[in-house]
Amino acid sequence: MKKILLSLVVMLMALSVGSKASALVKVDARYWFTDLSGTAQVANGSISGTNFDFVNDLGVDEKKGFPEGRITLELGGHKLRYAFLRMKWDGSNTLSQTITFNGQSYTSGAQVDSSLKIDYHRLGYEYDIINTLDNHVGVIFDVKYFDASASLDSTSLSLSESKNFNVPIPTVGVSAQVGLPFLFSVGGELTGVTLGQNVYLFDGEAAVNLKPAPFVVLSGGYRVLKLHLEKDLDKGDLTVKGPFINLRADF
Repeated sequence: MKKILLSLVVMLMALSVGSKASALVKVDARYWFTDLSGTAQVANGSISGTNFDFVNDLGVDEKKGFPEGRITLELGGHKLRYAFLRMKWDGSNTLSQTITFNGQSYTSGAQVDSSLKIDYHRLGYEYDIINTLDNHVGVIFDVKYFDASASLDSTSLSLSESKNFNVPIPTVGVSAQVGLPFLFSVGGELTGVTLGQNVYLFDGEAAVNLKPAPFVVLSGGYRVLKLHLEKDLDKGDLTVKGPFINLRADF
């Protein structure tokens, strides 16, 4: 990640040479009201795991809200972007089936406590092919990095297992915005990738924006994040979706 960040910074600095445009920093503070659904299968070496549902089997609270921070360095039609989102879900339930997790068996009828945490980093470059006033159409190239951990604990069985997953995924996409009367605009972006049957990632959103002051933008919209990942005997499917509100300040 550090090498990628350094390369993008150097590239943006090179683009600024001889340009009359002044750099602009945009900072976004967002809150996402999410609805989670998903399944996972966690193995340990050659010991395969049981496919389980986060909500139905582990009792994870699927409706939670999370803050997200974004920063964009803009120079004309060139943008260097970084975003960070930390998501964490906890659950407690009595198992209706035996689940093999990271090589250990949690038997049916046992009380289990579970946790899923994901640190979601996005680092990328956007080039706006069209960039006039409040209208733009651009292409996005970025790397999405998932630093995730899942745990399953049972006091009655004296079991406590956890597993970490670190996955970088390069993606491409598009971004667009159209200006409307009365200081409004609509826009959105879509990024993703499909790498055979092993990896599928989709992150898309759309929003209505209001610009009440020259350097302030208020937004409300809807976002969907879908991830499918298979590695060795581990497998996971995750969908996080819901409305969001956003406050952006331009400097």
